[in-house]
Amino acid sequence: MITRRSLLGAAGLTGATLLAGCSGDPEIDPALGPMATREESGSVTFQIWDKAQEPAMQQIIAAFGEHYPNISVSMSTTAFGSYFERLRIQATGDDLPDVFWINGPNFELYASYGMLQDLSELEGFDPANYPPNLTELYSSQGTPYAIPKDFDTIGLWYNRELLHRAGVDEPTGSWSWGEYRDASEAVTRALGSEQIWGNPGGTANQAYLYPLIMQAGSFVISEDRTTSGYDTEGAIEAFEFLDGMIRDGIAPDVRYTAENLPNELFSNGRAALYTSGNWSAALLQDSPVRDQLGVAPLIHGREEANVIHGIGCAMYARSRNKPAASAFLAFLGSEEAHRIQAAAGAANPAFLGTNDAYVDAIPEFSLDLFVEAAETARTYPASQNTTAWLQLEELLFPKILGGDGKLVESARELADRMNGVLADES
Repeated sequence: MITRRSLLGAAGLTGATLLAGCSGDPEIDPALGPMATREESGSVTFQIWDKAQEPAMQQIIAAFGEHYPNISVSMSTTAFGSYFERLRIQATGDDLPDVFWINGPNFELYASYGMLQDLSELEGFDPANYPPNLTELYSSQGTPYAIPKDFDTIGLWYNRELLHRAGVDEPTGSWSWGEYRDASEAVTRALGSEQIWGNPGGTANQAYLYPLIMQAGSFVISEDRTTSGYDTEGAIEAFEFLDGMIRDGIAPDVRYTAENLPNELFSNGRAALYTSGNWSAALLQDSPVRDQLGVAPLIHGREEANVIHGIGCAMYARSRNKPAASAFLAFLGSEEAHRIQAAAGAANPAFLGTNDAYVDAIPEFSLDLFVEAAETARTYPASQNTTAWLQLEELLFPKILGGDGKLVESARELADRMNGVLADES
């Protein structure tokens, strides 16, 4: 049985350690307080995880300096693989940065422990300026605790040359599951001798499994965040669809993709179809087969379903620099800042109406379809301690897909263990 303590420990945040270092310190006013004026001085620490986005963030900091010339912003970058471990250590030492990036899987945990500032009264911040399914992701019990920075949805990337060689027409709209399987099979049968696959398989959750489960009419986690959907009829149907392609030799099994990553197979011209997000555009710009690539709307099952996620910008609730930090955070959420990151090609901006520069950065990739998908995409599934059940996914997805043949039993095991995690959250 996973207890609440071990659950939070798995995420790197126990109730005791998370609040350690805070109890004996002077009380910090939980209220946001007044924002710094243009004339006031101050300093802000800002932490991110993507080195590729550093130039755009520096441009934003410079633009902020034109509005607030007396406030300095010190930015640090930590690789994503260790980012949340560093954040945990900073939280235990009451030393979180004033402003920092957060993501969906970790948001609720930090919000529930009072680490994030309530942004309801942040001057200039209007949740209506961002996709509602994204503001929902960064709200807890109806209160916003982070400002959406960017967003990603999922599409069907394809290699038109490989499709044509296999006698398959490139997609002009959303393919059904059956059309996706048929096209994958045609390519694998025609070009498999060249080690080319119809699709590269894998167990990616947001880009592959989550949408299929939703398209089959099911869910990953219930709306009240108490129940796993991995043992539902729709989830089993999605698993069987993917498992069937593996067992029929249409897609590689999980042992193969552990050493031959799906994104690398596609980028290197060894797979014709690849469901992934707009984040792949950055990688595919440098692909040796870039000129052969295109993107179409995501495939669909009985329902059309996509998943939206993106980075949020949050403020430490115990920041000693709230006036300056709130000014900087409000600027990060502004139309001006979002247009800067769009023009730099850093990410697809979350501020509604600022996507044109990002879309125009790589016109041949039709990135506008990812923007359009946001209107109906479903919020990334998350709970207070998403990290704990993401670890269960990583452990059990390989058993479910192409494993020992006990697909239903393994899916039920995942659901049962995830339900234990969710029960401990409450």
